[in-house]
Amino acid sequence: MPDPLGGLTPNQVRAAAHRGGPLLVLGGAGTGRSSVLVSRFAHLVAEGAAPETILLLTRTAAAADGLRARVEDALGDRAFEELPVLPFYGLCARLLRDEALEAGVDPFAVTAAPADRLALLLERVDELTLRRHDLSGRPAAMLSAVVARIDRLKEAGIDAEAYAAWAAMLPEEEERTEREREFAGIYTAHDRLLSEHGLLDFGDLVLRALDLLETRPHVRARTAARWRHVLVDDLEDATPAQERLAALLAAEHGDLVMTADDDQAVHEPRGAAARLRDVLATRVGGRTVELVRLERSLRCPAPVVAAVQAV
Repeated sequence: MPDPLGGLTPNQVRAAAHRGGPLLVLGGAGTGRSSVLVSRFAHLVAEGAAPETILLLTRTAAAADGLRARVEDALGDRAFEELPVLPFYGLCARLLRDEALEAGVDPFAVTAAPADRLALLLERVDELTLRRHDLSGRPAAMLSAVVARIDRLKEAGIDAEAYAAWAAMLPEEEERTEREREFAGIYTAHDRLLSEHGLLDFGDLVLRALDLLETRPHVRARTAARWRHVLVDDLEDATPAQERLAALLAAEHGDLVMTADDDQAVHEPRGAAARLRDVLATRVGGRTVELVRLERSLRCPAPVVAAVQAV
């Protein structure tokens, strides 16, 4: 296996060879954030860690496929049973399947896409209370917006029970109160219908996995023993619920290395700096999150970088 730290900048080496404890690696596009995680994966293996004990998480399946190929190249001829390079949803599905009894879920539950859930709501629309949600002859458009809002709430870690509790506390005299309470009922009905059909949505996967790790310390310890090193790419694009999940996965051993670009984010067009500052302020397993910055662009020529910085 080639030297995993060869050709890296000093700060990249510092991150890839990090000796444990939570670490956040910040850098813009072209600074080699993902390369750091690939090198860290290979470095841990060179130091004696089994590839199966290193978990690398990404936002999408496509990103996971790309990183898995890079890790395979970095490991060279090193043999392994599997490379746990997964999107967050894939990790949650695996965790819930392996711990189905503890999680109280059907191990054969099917994940429902937004279109599947919309079709289910349209089929059972007569069971929904929609007095304050105007269908206007376009039930598909209105219910599609409902599905999207439920997804946003679950990404923030807010389940139907928590939303209903919040809606119940709204002042009676406010105009939106009845509408929010009605939406809480739709949210609850949405999840009930999914359960009746043996379905989970992508938000359910994360929320169920979060609840499992938060409420079952022995499962959290068992999971930490399975994956002793946790790596997360593009943290700025993770949802708040996914960030909490990453912290729980590493809570027992603290070996968590995350990369992010604090100037951009899929869900926060104005940047993820504020949320990433919150990550830095948190403690993972009682350990403070350290910071490494990658400030050298490896993708653009120096004159281009200088011109951009001047704007």
